[in-house]
Amino acid sequence: MNSLSSSNNPVFSVKSLVGELRSVLESNYRQIVVEGEISGLARPASGHLYFSLKEGNSLIRCAFFRNRRIGSSDPEEGMLVQVRGQISLYESRGDLQLIVNKLQPSGEGALQRAFELLKKKLLAEGLFDSAHKQPLPEIPRRIGIVSSLSAAALQDIRVTLKRRFPAASLIIYPSFVQGDQAPASLSKAIETAGARQEVDVLILARGGGALEDLQAFNDETVARAIFHCPLPIVTGVGHETDFTIADMIADQRAATPTAAAEMVTPDGTRLLRECWYLKKRLIDITERMLDQHKQSVDYACAKLVHPEQRLQAYRIQRINLTKTLISLIRFSTFQASSHIQTSQMRVRAHNPTNLVQQRRQQLSINRSAILRQASLSLKESTVALSHKRSQLKLVSPLKTLERGYTILQNPKGQVISSIARLKKEQIVTATMHDGYGKLTVDNASTKS
Repeated sequence: MNSLSSSNNPVFSVKSLVGELRSVLESNYRQIVVEGEISGLARPASGHLYFSLKEGNSLIRCAFFRNRRIGSSDPEEGMLVQVRGQISLYESRGDLQLIVNKLQPSGEGALQRAFELLKKKLLAEGLFDSAHKQPLPEIPRRIGIVSSLSAAALQDIRVTLKRRFPAASLIIYPSFVQGDQAPASLSKAIETAGARQEVDVLILARGGGALEDLQAFNDETVARAIFHCPLPIVTGVGHETDFTIADMIADQRAATPTAAAEMVTPDGTRLLRECWYLKKRLIDITERMLDQHKQSVDYACAKLVHPEQRLQAYRIQRINLTKTLISLIRFSTFQASSHIQTSQMRVRAHNPTNLVQQRRQQLSINRSAILRQASLSLKESTVALSHKRSQLKLVSPLKTLERGYTILQNPKGQVISSIARLKKEQIVTATMHDGYGKLTVDNASTKS
């Protein structure tokens, strides 16, 4: 076999080539400033920071060691930063990396800005309001999962559901969870699950990753699909520190896919214990009820009476009731008869013929009394009149006339008692005891 090496093409070992490249890079790019968006930020327990600086489809890995972080800003995922450092080559993997000496923010990253803008928009529309949140079913019969078939998160969910609640059946709605096709794929899977209505609760799951890896769960289309889905949705996206728009709109948010599986299912072991306890309690209650019914049956049997004895008792009761009824009828008849007699007496007492006869007798008595009283009164009046007549005669002017006196009256019938009232030629009437006559005065004079 011919060798590939020559005087113009020397053979490098991998180690020597990597070492030479590292020397060239470190000598030519000793202190450079690079601007980009932080992605895939990792914070191990050592205190070092590992991340990538990203711009579009290009990225470079960075290492920010703990002893060089003094005086630098603390970076966040999606932050747009400027870093100063040295280009190097990580010999163990042959990876190009930037050893960071200084880091300062350069403004919000594009992904972070898009996240905040969409968050404000959906918040203003009320999509995050708790009034829209649906309660999760206590015991779901069917659980839906929207995730990638190749995702480790799907396997974690399956293991957790089988451990906690194997009675529930699973329905998987496959979807992309990363990349340009992921938003449309996730939205379609959620809409399909909502349209079929074949599960009681839906889990939207994906493992952890950088901010751009989770970008599909910060998509507006996915957010609105979650909001309009009629099924309760639980999100288990990323790790505990990851928080997406999908988490804000979902009915419940779990820190991890495993936590989401635990959230939607009851503890099967606890349910079995409760079922065993309820079964035992049901058996105890049933046995007590059977004992009570048995005692009731025994008591009823002790009180059973032969039908002939019961019939004889009914006969005696019927005879007694018959006697009582006859007595009541007789008493009622007697009372009715007495009432009739009393009524007849009242009718006779108020008979019109008797009343007329009584009134006639009373009228006759009253008439006799009136006649007697009138006769007595007449006699008394006659005696009184005779007495008055005798008295009147004693003072009557007629007696005076019988003794020869005369009474003179003018034409008006007035008695002339004085000579002064007489005039010459005056016509007067002279009344005497046996008659009267007209006289003409010839002369009238007083006593001298």
